[in-house]
Amino acid sequence: MLTKATTLWALCTTMALSAHANETVTVAGSTSVSHVMDILAEHYLIQHPDSKINVQGISSSAGIVALQTGTAEIGMSSRIVNANELDDNYTITPIAHDGIALVVNPTNPVNNVTRAQIDNIYHGVTKNWQQMGGNNEKIAVVSRENASGSRFSFEHFMELTKNVAGFTVSDINPEVLVVSTNGMVKSLIARNQQAIGYLSFGSVDSSIKPLSYDGVTPNINNSFNF
Repeated sequence: MLTKATTLWALCTTMALSAHANETVTVAGSTSVSHVMDILAEHYLIQHPDSKINVQGISSSAGIVALQTGTAEIGMSSRIVNANELDDNYTITPIAHDGIALVVNPTNPVNNVTRAQIDNIYHGVTKNWQQMGGNNEKIAVVSRENASGSRFSFEHFMELTKNVAGFTVSDINPEVLVVSTNGMVKSLIARNQQAIGYLSFGSVDSSIKPLSYDGVTPNINNSFNF
């Protein structure tokens, strides 16, 4: 468990918003936030059965764009929203904090990783689990797409970025396997004994194994140690 937590945001226009009968409110963005929003929508619909809410887990950046273009009434983000992305016509509301968990296949004997080890893995320096006390197997490194809020937070916390012409860009090994959702990270690692990746702590279940990070056990209490 990384010892800093990400903030989950709900973004919406400042105009009055209500779901009328037979009208659909679209909520789009972060796949991390979508798990929370699905539950909130269910409870809202119990009290407002004539309303329709469509929750789309796509990515944080895509959710912000959907809000800007009017294809969604509410956006979801698991990263900081830049000042130039939304103007005063929108409100940004933090709704939860979430940890980022480093995860492997349950059969992997490695239980703890250090900051230096993760740095070397994602820079392509460490390529075999045997170098970390594991099996003699090549490491299959998994990351999220550039628009992912989880990737933004992960690379920010782990300092896996570099400055190019005044812009902060990713500095991870270009050969890592990139997938588009938390669910795809989990599914891939559950089926691949050699894989390592990161995802929202709320997405962790028995199909994958969360790793301790620098001796910090991945649990709810430690996810708020930031």
